Amino acid sequence: MKIQISNLGKTFEGNLKKNIPDTVAVSEFSINIEDGELVGLLGPSGCGKSTILYMISGLKEPTTGSVYFGDEDVTDLAPEKRGIGFVFQNYALYPHLNIYKNIAFPLEDTWIKTFKQEKKIIKFCTLFSLKDRFNEVIDLINNEKRINKKISKALVIDKISFLLNIPYSYAKFLYKYFLKKDFNLEIFVLFLKENIDKEKEKIKQKGFELDDEYYLLKDGNRVPYKRKINKDEIDLKVKEVAKIVKLEDYLYRKPSEISGGQQQRVAIARALIKSPKVLLLDEPLSNLDARLRLETREEIRRIQQETKITTIFVTHDQDEAMAICDKIVVLKKGKVEQIGAPQEVYDDPKNLFTAKFLGLPPIGVFYGKLKDGYLYLNNNKVLKVDSIEDKDVFIAIRPEGYKKANKDDEFSFSLYITKVISQGRDSEVLALNPNGNDSFKIMIRNEEKYSVGENYFKVKPNKLYVFDKVTQERIYLNEREK
Repeated sequence: MKIQISNLGKTFEGNLKKNIPDTVAVSEFSINIEDGELVGLLGPSGCGKSTILYMISGLKEPTTGSVYFGDEDVTDLAPEKRGIGFVFQNYALYPHLNIYKNIAFPLEDTWIKTFKQEKKIIKFCTLFSLKDRFNEVIDLINNEKRINKKISKALVIDKISFLLNIPYSYAKFLYKYFLKKDFNLEIFVLFLKENIDKEKEKIKQKGFELDDEYYLLKDGNRVPYKRKINKDEIDLKVKEVAKIVKLEDYLYRKPSEISGGQQQRVAIARALIKSPKVLLLDEPLSNLDARLRLETREEIRRIQQETKITTIFVTHDQDEAMAICDKIVVLKKGKVEQIGAPQEVYDDPKNLFTAKFLGLPPIGVFYGKLKDGYLYLNNNKVLKVDSIEDKDVFIAIRPEGYKKANKDDEFSFSLYITKVISQGRDSEVLALNPNGNDSFKIMIRNEEKYSVGENYFKVKPNKLYVFDKVTQERIYLNEREK
């Protein structure tokens, strides 16, 4: 589902009596999101990213602007009519229900407009179509008998259901017949065929015909029908999404009996079960520890790519956004600072805020000057530049943007190192900012030896950025940068 958002804004009214002004949470937010993209809304707390998500979902009403899903204007549409799946920061699982029931909950008591089908004919025809796989079921049952002295009927039926991708009730029907002492596979297949013929004859006697998908036809047309989603349909759907989020073995546990990462996947499965057009995730990893965050973010990416659902992911963690998103939107105080592919935004920040917000360790920022065709840092020439007017600037250098130099090398400059921490292949160097007493980090290869004290460096031009000291917008030093 393609999403088009134009000039979206949200202002929260203040209180004149209490001298509280209006608060502009989001201002002129616009973006086009392609079908199947995973887009990250990224920014510090209070930048408006969650407010944007709530306006897209319909849970908050925008003050200005519009939201389109495909060609449909959904700006004023109720949340339940937008076809969205929403995963909240707190998973909101029902502790007294098992995982199966938590996932199934959105489909309970759900009415649908469809066309009439006969349950029995569907069951018999579905099972008959699987006759060539019945030996797999027999092998599964026999294997369970070998492994366990006392087999769990419910567990085996569930395994049959997953194996053949059929509802639990169908699997139970097979299990019942396959365990009979006088069971014969050929006779059972014949039994199914006879029942199909009987059911077709009953339908014919009622004045109906069947199409290839087992819908009843009257005068050549399908018969309209409004009904609740039935248990078999819910069962199939639960197991379908359970496979996607890899929870097949946990469906009958309570939320308290699984890990935080697994609980998060339950929340995602519950959002997916209604086959949403758009999936919205509001800081879904914030309650997990560091290891689970890494694992679960990769799971989110896998699930999104497998389902191909257009997804919007809110986070304040730039590492998360960089790792899994096709596109990121960097936000500051309700306004868009930059939109682009993660690596593109990292390599080509348009302003100082974006440069500082993206990257771990963070970028080092220094006072500098543009003067007489050179860039100066701490009174040292560090780069020759095109003709640019002389001015004071901010210089920002990525941690990986330094290389070892000698004192007399052209464009070298000195920094005072306070600590060198080996990290295997690389080392993390703490150095004093020449503009003050605060430290910043440099990442170097271990073969480049550094020691505590004064050291000399050169900068890699593609890892250095210059920003206007007043506007903090990027200044492109050479034509090739643009």
